[in-house]
Amino acid sequence: MTRDPGTGGPHHAGDTAETGETADTRRPHDPASPSKPRRPALRRDAAENRARIIDAAGRAFAARGPAAGMEDIARLAGVGPATLYRRFPTKEALVTELVEVFYDKLVTLAEEAARQPPGDGLDRFLRTVGRLIAGSRGYLPAAWGELARPAQVAHLRGITDRLLAEARRAGVVNDQVTVTDIAMVVWGIRGVVETSGAAAPDAWQRHLDLVMAGLRTPRIAFSRPPLDTGQVDRMTSEPHDSP
Repeated sequence: MTRDPGTGGPHHAGDTAETGETADTRRPHDPASPSKPRRPALRRDAAENRARIIDAAGRAFAARGPAAGMEDIARLAGVGPATLYRRFPTKEALVTELVEVFYDKLVTLAEEAARQPPGDGLDRFLRTVGRLIAGSRGYLPAAWGELARPAQVAHLRGITDRLLAEARRAGVVNDQVTVTDIAMVVWGIRGVVETSGAAAPDAWQRHLDLVMAGLRTPRIAFSRPPLDTGQVDRMTSEPHDSP
């Protein structure tokens, strides 16, 4: 993604100083990530500006992909360029924030799925994740795992492992399926979303139907052993060609 530095721009009514925040106050302290210091909460108007910018950026990247410009995003958000650049000095900083928000949503979806009746959670999780990925098409970079907080990734993996264990106990998933297999199901959904694009935006749902039928198969003759978590981490953090 091309770097898109700020150039100042004309004054806008939304460009007043957002007092009560530091240069890096994107979210409150995460107790699972001790390296992150506690930061002051955003002022109400600053928090509203941030929410509008995140929403506008998601819509802009979904529509135009990497070609979406910072000025376009500012206009969609209803803020001045100076407000946008003060919070996100570059397009890369904005994409990093979008990926972190995306991972927060994944964790929330996993936690909600874990409250479903035994055996239903994994299917619910994968289908809601599919909808989230489909709605995020256009701005998730190839190395999206590299931009997520390690605590987010570890927490999500732990919940997914629990969902898988419950599905096994309920007899709705083959006992040979591992948590890394589920990670690959998610990447498969993403691949279908990216390649089908606007031509068939719901194609991932039929793909997931087929995958879930396969996961329920009593006997699976696997041609290869499952990936280990180290391999998955490298796949999701190292740059590679997009589909």
